[in-house]
Amino acid sequence: MADESWTVQIGEVPDPGDTGVPPVPTTVYDGDEAGARAAYAEHTSKAEAENYRYVMLRHLGDVEELWGTPPAVA
Repeated sequence: MADESWTVQIGEVPDPGDTGVPPVPTTVYDGDEAGARAAYAEHTSKAEAENYRYVMLRHLGDVEELWGTPPAVA
């Protein structure tokens, strides 16, 4: 049975010119570890060009890897 508890989230800013607006979290992958790590690599490679504030790899809610500056994570 595969562990389907992995997610990748990106932080997108609605208006890149307004640096005071917090990023909106968007889940771009939800599934197993191999797929999540592939999605994380894909999104971190294009994060600067796409103006993402962060890319976050999570497992069961815990942050495993992070690129950029995320919102406060509780």
